[in-house]
Amino acid sequence: MRALGSLMLSAALLGGCSLTTAGGLSECETSTDCGENQVCTANFCVPLPAGCGERYGDPSADAVQIGAALPLSLSATNPDAGKDESEQQGINAILLALEEINQRGAAGKKLALHFCDTAGDPARTALQTQWLVTEKKIVALMTGGSTQTLAASEVTLKNNVLTMSSSATSPELAGVADRNGGTVGLLWRTAPSDVIQGKVVANLLATDSRFASATKIGLLYLDDPYGQGLFNVITGLLKPPAKIVKAFPYTRRTESTITSAVTKLDAEDPDLTVVVGFEDDASLIVKRASNTTHLKASAGHRWFFTDSAKDQALLEDATVKAQVQDAYGTAPAPNGGQAFDSFQSRFIAKYGRDPSNFSFTAHSYDSMYLFGLAVAYSQGTSGTVTGPKMAEGLTRLSSGKSYQLTSVNFLDAAGDLAANRSIDVEGASGSLLFDDTGEAPSPIELWQVTNDVFRQVATVPPPP
Repeated sequence: MRALGSLMLSAALLGGCSLTTAGGLSECETSTDCGENQVCTANFCVPLPAGCGERYGDPSADAVQIGAALPLSLSATNPDAGKDESEQQGINAILLALEEINQRGAAGKKLALHFCDTAGDPARTALQTQWLVTEKKIVALMTGGSTQTLAASEVTLKNNVLTMSSSATSPELAGVADRNGGTVGLLWRTAPSDVIQGKVVANLLATDSRFASATKIGLLYLDDPYGQGLFNVITGLLKPPAKIVKAFPYTRRTESTITSAVTKLDAEDPDLTVVVGFEDDASLIVKRASNTTHLKASAGHRWFFTDSAKDQALLEDATVKAQVQDAYGTAPAPNGGQAFDSFQSRFIAKYGRDPSNFSFTAHSYDSMYLFGLAVAYSQGTSGTVTGPKMAEGLTRLSSGKSYQLTSVNFLDAAGDLAANRSIDVEGASGSLLFDDTGEAPSPIELWQVTNDVFRQVATVPPPP
């Protein structure tokens, strides 16, 4: 026991924590008693959850505490795996909006953003979310991806934390019970449901002349709520004899299952293959396919990708780039109006990248701005900021004075909401006319790979 006591004492001293003996051993009262990258839990200093610790925005104690749990790293265990370029640009869009909001204030309040890198791991996401809720006292959380959003929502909703995703598209989110005894749902998203994208993909393949010759359709899909959602919609609409679909699932970032799925599909000799998955998996699929009999470009095979593959990194590998020239894909369409033009110009000036070359950057930007507007409503109408009150503010965005959601319009829009006046908002991502499930329908773009860019070739309205 003496050795254990000495060890704990040494750890406390090294961690910069205090020791008291009244009522037993105690290292800390609050996290300020602990060293850097530590938090006070049950009177002991413990490390921060892996991936957490970055803080952006206003540093003052009275700032509104917002969380972000987003899949920046490609691996939770391998630091050499790198970062997800599309997610990085989404985070940049969030930080741009945060900066613009804090330059003006939301009904006198400014925002602090606590960032956690989920690395795409739902279990890690849940732990990080619990820490953000318990230790950082966040009132709202921004999430990425369907599986991680579902994992986070199991923590946030029961704690009355408003949850917003800019890239979770699974139809399952619409069925989540998210009111926690209140009158307004707490789970929202700026990304459109894959019920919309799936219908657009199926309709294009069935009726568009560009795909008339593709009778045998391959479908390689990620075996999670995102991939399963699109699989169900697409296969439910494409039927023989007009179209024959052969579908095979694979596991995220698991080379053996990807290789197996590609091998099985090659035996089916499809005319065109739809890939539902993220850029890194899509790149590996195309690489493996380049060595098959039927799935390589020289055999006449064609590729079609969904939203998560629209990432500049898809075109960085020479083999992949050569195989996917002239390939098509879909993604939520930027609105092309004042809000998007302003966002695009400011984003390029700050980060040197065109946000239209990545999926969901505009949706990420809008998500942070919606938090800013919701803060203004909550503060102005109740004198305090809570998750349920912010969610109530989001229901006030579909009628009244029209605003393009730009930095120069934010103060006026926030002022109207703070005074309990409803407004009609058009964001960089398009219409923010939310329905009862917290979703905003969006048009879908058909894009095509042309050398080093994703070129928009058509915009398809949300189907009925």
